[in-house]
Amino acid sequence: MQKRIFLNFVGLILIFVVLLALSFGLLFFSASQTHEMAGIRDKAHLVSEFLNQGIFEYDLESGDTRITVISSDGWVLSDSHAWADFDDNRSDRSEFIQAIFYGSGEAIRRSDTLGTETFYYAIRLENGNVLRLSRTLYSLGEVFTSTLPALIALTVVILVIAHFTALRLTRKIIKPLTEVDFENIGILIGSAPSESLYEELWPYIRKIELQRLEIEKQLSTLRSRTETIEAIISNMREGLVILDEKELVLAANKSVLEIFTIPKGHDVIQKSIQHIYRDPEFMQTVKECLDGEYLETSFTREDKVYNVFLSPVFTDGSNRGAIIFFLDSTEQFRADRQRREFSANVSHELKTPLTTISALSEMIASGMAKAEDVATFSGKISDHSKRLINIIDDIIRLSEFDEKKALKEFVEVDIFELAATVIATLQEKAIQKSVSLKLIGKPLIVRGNVRLLDELMYNLIDNGIKYNKEGGNVTLTLCEEDVFCTISVADTGIGIPKEYQDRVFERFYRVDSSRSKKTGGTGLGLSIVKHIAEHHGGRVVLESTEGVCTTIVCSIVK
Repeated sequence: MQKRIFLNFVGLILIFVVLLALSFGLLFFSASQTHEMAGIRDKAHLVSEFLNQGIFEYDLESGDTRITVISSDGWVLSDSHAWADFDDNRSDRSEFIQAIFYGSGEAIRRSDTLGTETFYYAIRLENGNVLRLSRTLYSLGEVFTSTLPALIALTVVILVIAHFTALRLTRKIIKPLTEVDFENIGILIGSAPSESLYEELWPYIRKIELQRLEIEKQLSTLRSRTETIEAIISNMREGLVILDEKELVLAANKSVLEIFTIPKGHDVIQKSIQHIYRDPEFMQTVKECLDGEYLETSFTREDKVYNVFLSPVFTDGSNRGAIIFFLDSTEQFRADRQRREFSANVSHELKTPLTTISALSEMIASGMAKAEDVATFSGKISDHSKRLINIIDDIIRLSEFDEKKALKEFVEVDIFELAATVIATLQEKAIQKSVSLKLIGKPLIVRGNVRLLDELMYNLIDNGIKYNKEGGNVTLTLCEEDVFCTISVADTGIGIPKEYQDRVFERFYRVDSSRSKKTGGTGLGLSIVKHIAEHHGGRVVLESTEGVCTTIVCSIVK
């Protein structure tokens, strides 16, 4: 404020000085031109008297003034300037015409080439000729240049005086304001008004204090709300982006940066949403949202599926931006897909044996079956019924794992002894397939569910027998690795093509459906194995070479 008042004082004085100088210059310029033209007129009359008396004849000397004698028909008879053009007729000059008709005449003409003005004054002589005197007038610039040093000196003196005067006046005006202690304005309000302080300031001081208290209260509330909102947004697992109407990012939480793998420290605030995600379809959706539409879309990124909800933000009826919400729906998407596939597979798996059972039963019930075929049909019905029961049991087992209902019931069990029991159970089936079974390891105590571990090894060895070659072998190896017990089942069977290895643990998935039906598999065995291993805090790894061998390694926590 002090600086502004000071500059206003100095500026005002400077403006008046400039106006005064310009006015003086214009007046001086006007007076100078008037004086010059009057001198030329006087000199012209003097010279004409001499010429009329024949004193100078045509031998004229002019100094700064050009003297020209022109005949009555406009031709130059004599000129004081040696470079004068005698071939140029002057009869069309206005001053010449005026002198011929009125006895005298004058004119001012500007030279565009030289940028100067010349004053011409002509008088008709007694012999009919015309005497013309001319002189270049001082221009405004020349007048200004000639007076510039004095003007500068005067301006400097006035500015020095103005500086100290304005400084003193400014300090005097500002002093009462500088005495106000705005840090303790409440104490000032409670005291008696100061005589040195302007009386007009007291209402404003009181208002400022009330506003200050109100602002502090609002800031405190706003700060608390901001901290709460920031804490909520930053800890959200879902991504959140807030845009303005120009597609610039106003806020983006940590989850968004993680979703789009934006480097830490890379600031996206006040940058286009394209700095986060440049997909054309997504950008078109954002534009439509900013046009006022509520939209929902989805996209896949790094094997994850995200649902995106876009909501426009309206203020006073106009769209001021948008809120974009990114929801990781990968598990839901996979679960839905798995549910659809599971339903389709269950329907397919149950339909085949049920159709067979229904057809054979109708044939027996209607008497269409021969007496000798009834036993065969009954056996087939029994086999398909057992297959249905096995499928249902496996489905129930998987359902228990899905719903986290599988009981822990963990006890200490010798996994080596349990493996020997499983091999003994499957020994007869292996002999029928000409497959030898082998157990490698030593007594090893683990904590686990005996029934589930038995089922895990049974499924792995049973698969090794089913999909083996005649004369092949299946080897079950048990060993310790840190806190894990590894159960490895290797066979010398048909192997699994590499392109199918990632899917063999999916429910009802079969590499060769026709072969699985011949062997009686449900397509759920390896899926159950995977869930049992995970139920025991472990995982399953498969290694296979087509036509050579397959090895499945299950790691469970001891």
